[in-house]
Amino acid sequence: MNIVALENDLTTLPSSVRRWIDREPAHYVGGRWHGSHASLPVIEPSSGREIGLIGKGGAAEIDMAVAAARAALVAPEWRDAGPLAREALIHRLAALIEERADDLALLDCVDNGMPLWLARGIDVGGTVDVFRYYAGWPSKLAGRTVDVSAPPGMGRFEGMTRREPVGVIAAIVPWNVPLMMAAWKLAPALAAGCTVVLKPSEEASLSALALADLVEQAGFPVGVVNVVTGLGSEAGDALVRHPGVDKISFTGSTGTGRAIAREAGASLKKLTLELGGKSPTILFADADLDRAIVGAANAIFLNSGQVCVAGSRLYVEDAIHDQVVERLQAHIRTIPVGAGMGEGVFMGPLVSARQRARVDAYVEAARLGGMGVDSAADYAGAAGFYVAPTLVTGASHDDPITQEEIFGPVLGIYRFSAEEELIAAANGTDFGLAASLWTQDIDRVHRLSRSLQCGKVSVNAGGFPYPGLPEGGYKGSGFGRDLGPDAVEQCLQTKTLLIHIA
Repeated sequence: MNIVALENDLTTLPSSVRRWIDREPAHYVGGRWHGSHASLPVIEPSSGREIGLIGKGGAAEIDMAVAAARAALVAPEWRDAGPLAREALIHRLAALIEERADDLALLDCVDNGMPLWLARGIDVGGTVDVFRYYAGWPSKLAGRTVDVSAPPGMGRFEGMTRREPVGVIAAIVPWNVPLMMAAWKLAPALAAGCTVVLKPSEEASLSALALADLVEQAGFPVGVVNVVTGLGSEAGDALVRHPGVDKISFTGSTGTGRAIAREAGASLKKLTLELGGKSPTILFADADLDRAIVGAANAIFLNSGQVCVAGSRLYVEDAIHDQVVERLQAHIRTIPVGAGMGEGVFMGPLVSARQRARVDAYVEAARLGGMGVDSAADYAGAAGFYVAPTLVTGASHDDPITQEEIFGPVLGIYRFSAEEELIAAANGTDFGLAASLWTQDIDRVHRLSRSLQCGKVSVNAGGFPYPGLPEGGYKGSGFGRDLGPDAVEQCLQTKTLLIHIA
């Protein structure tokens, strides 16, 4: 196993990063920082040590933030700004994020545990790309004119539609890619002219608070973006239930998503849910195995498996099954695991002790169930929240390790021979977020991509989010879409104008 340092050296952090970690717990509401009456610890995942505090907001803080967002929605500084002004503000925010990219990457590295290269290239880099993509949208939003045939004797009419912001959006984001997930919610909402209350995960809130600083520097009117930190069961619940919220956009677990959907249905709030996944990676015998082995491994071990679209189920055609298992067993022992600030690290710790315990419980249940469990290393004595890259063979279709989202670096491997059998297995979970196919047969690609019940299919690659393409799922993986034109569309509502002209 390729092991590097297991604890980050936080004494090397520049003061520009330390100030975000060391500041007093506060919420960003109405263009001001409001000190928090209660706090939550910030735990650094590579060491398990407390390194700072964030605010523990609740109903009072949420009420203040929603009031600020509602006021900003109708204030002339935002309501009358016009599309070009919104574009300029979003471009300015993207530029500020890019200027501070190294600091923001370090912040999420020590808050979330992800390797620095991942934080810099995907988390922060993806954030910049998303804001730049949506910066181009405000001036492209348009209604329609329609020829109208009026009833006899009523005269002539002209019909048209207007696109208007849906209102105040509650954006609730997870801890796995903290800054980029915030951007997925904020950017389309701002492009549409909405205002936002952002509730980041209590497990990784620092970059959302840093983003509030940059929103202020970019010159957004007060109250357009508000950030309240706290527990999901307190601040998140209060935000979902608040009557001043017009739409909820949530990324997280399917269980929480179902609870939010019930509440949104009762109050008729608009809703976008991007939920869990149990995504299949499918290797056919004609695949380029040199690329496919690495691709299948990266699909699950990237970000320690803490990715909604992680390829946690690997289906391998019978003819190459044993070879693929052997090569993966060798490969996982070459993956550099360690603290995210370490040189050459590919996989860092999980985000929290609770998450590590959850993943360990699935692995231990598989071992006790007689399955083949191959972990590349043992981190039982580590202070940080490490779980080694792990392979599980011999699981049945109905086993929890096959059916339930683990959200950790655990790959179940299954063999198949017939396409019909494969499709039934791949579609045979409550989830439908993503899938990846490895084959040289283009007819097979089209055939299977139509049959797979999921929101995204990647071919001969592990896949990645692109701002212009929608992300979201079927079945228990949610509804609505993040990214692409779909996301800004979901932040708009349509008004019809019927005008008598003669």
